[in-house]
Amino acid sequence: MNCEEAKKLMDGYLDGELDPITSQTIEQHLRECDKCDQAYKAHALLIRSISDKAPYYKAPAGLRERIQSSLREEIAERSPRSVSRNIPSLFQSKPSERRAIPFGTQWSWLALAAAIVLAAIIAFNLAPRLQRPGADQLLATQLIASHVRSLMANHLTDVPSSDQHTVKPWLDTKLDFAPVVADLSSDGFPLVGGRLDYLDNRPVAALVYQRRKHFINLFVWPAESGSTGADKRITRQGYQLLHWVDSDFNYWAVSDVSDSDLQVFKQAFEKQLPHR
Repeated sequence: MNCEEAKKLMDGYLDGELDPITSQTIEQHLRECDKCDQAYKAHALLIRSISDKAPYYKAPAGLRERIQSSLREEIAERSPRSVSRNIPSLFQSKPSERRAIPFGTQWSWLALAAAIVLAAIIAFNLAPRLQRPGADQLLATQLIASHVRSLMANHLTDVPSSDQHTVKPWLDTKLDFAPVVADLSSDGFPLVGGRLDYLDNRPVAALVYQRRKHFINLFVWPAESGSTGADKRITRQGYQLLHWVDSDFNYWAVSDVSDSDLQVFKQAFEKQLPHR
């Protein structure tokens, strides 16, 4: 992908509208091109600023009904006129008089209906623009792309091992933090290995677990001081994402398993945390 192609696809990438493969191609280009990466960061910052501070206008609930009502009235008015033009008039009138009133009335109603429809179209298209995806939605796109990339590129792990005492030391030497690596085989989530990844503009740990024939990528990186909040669940493009934060780390689990399986996985992992 070159800079021109990345520029054309940037809006769709920021809006979370691209498929995972295209998204991961853009991410690869952003890692290799400082100019495009700076443009992406500036655009993302602008979107978040607009989303946080711009007013949101929602079309009135009755707008749809008023448009439909106006169109029904216009159709009802036009139908008798169409019939009357096919019936010979019993009284001859001047051609100019016969045309002037229906023509003016018809076009005034059409203009009104067109104006209402146009207003509805503008409102329908403007509202999503004022509600740009937030940081979590942008990150979710990156997470899905990283998960899919690991499966397609045959790069699921850098250190393939079911032994947590092998995976953890390897990650500790590659990162500036020490993620917890839990053995969850007794809970039905055997460890497959670990690898390095790059998300949210920083290196992260990716712990890989298996659930029957499905894989779960658990992305881990340090949490900001004082970070708290409820769990977040996102479903997109057939994938389940589950986010939670403890006092030390951010956790994002991504997989095509069911939401209930991902919840069980989270509970099993939390039981292995040393401060729990």
